Amino acid sequence: MKEIGLRGLGTALAEHFAPLAELTLVSPVDRLAGFGFHGAWVAKDPAELATRAARSALADADIVPGDVDILLMAGALPLTHQRVSEEPSGGVLDSFCYSASWLQEELGLDRAAVCGIAQQGCAGMFSALRTARGLLVAEPELNHVLCVGADALPAGDTCREILYNVISDAGCAVVVSRERTPYRWLGFHQISKGYYWDVPAKQSEIIAAYFPTGRCVINELLRRLGLRASDIDLVIPTGVNATSWPILLRLCGIPEERLYRPQHSFGHTIAADSFILLEEARACGSLAPGMRVLLFAYGFGSSWCALLLEVTEEML
Repeated sequence: MKEIGLRGLGTALAEHFAPLAELTLVSPVDRLAGFGFHGAWVAKDPAELATRAARSALADADIVPGDVDILLMAGALPLTHQRVSEEPSGGVLDSFCYSASWLQEELGLDRAAVCGIAQQGCAGMFSALRTARGLLVAEPELNHVLCVGADALPAGDTCREILYNVISDAGCAVVVSRERTPYRWLGFHQISKGYYWDVPAKQSEIIAAYFPTGRCVINELLRRLGLRASDIDLVIPTGVNATSWPILLRLCGIPEERLYRPQHSFGHTIAADSFILLEEARACGSLAPGMRVLLFAYGFGSSWCALLLEVTEEML
């Protein structure tokens, strides 16, 4: 069986930027600025972000819509998974208009089977990638799975701060394939703890559990692969509180200089952070064949996920 990996990446950041002073927040502006936030990118419709990201990923993978075997649509918010009917009935049927099916039609993915990934919070895109790889392993006739994640907070005067993180709207898409993969899949590990299901009631407990559980999921992934912390060449962060990443690396024993330092600040985008920064790292020359690259995400629910990739010659 050919090696499976990430073949194409695409991202789409909302086009409107609002500085911190214009946002509805909980914490003082100067405190959030100290955490590395400058404002948020705000969109009206996550579907537009999903479409842009998906088309970009297909182009990056050098495949056409008809090549896609499976479409996996990931979203953290319920509104991400629903479309408004063109002829609303005012009844229960309106609830069965799905974003994944709409996106299939919009992109012309005529051969693709469709599925939604939900209830994973900010880790939903990682679960989509894991599911994609599992499908390719289980069904040898499949070649390309398109994973798309896009979330936009409700329009209007919505609070854009969640647990000291400023939220931007963005979409991302990844083509998982059997061949010509710039990022070879090495391993994945996830820890889920249902105890934290009630997010509003468990905010303090979630904050307390974030670092020790993050350390556990990364260390277990390395143990399974027979690797040491020093074998990680680069850690791609998310857009969450910038002060948290050096702490997590120290807890895991990963040298702090292995952390990728983003050139642009866009806040936390729920699904797209890791892939926006992976694209940026590639564009600025921070990646080279043979490098082991670690991606980590936490999602409400709660799930901690760690994904290890190896950069291949296909990236050049």
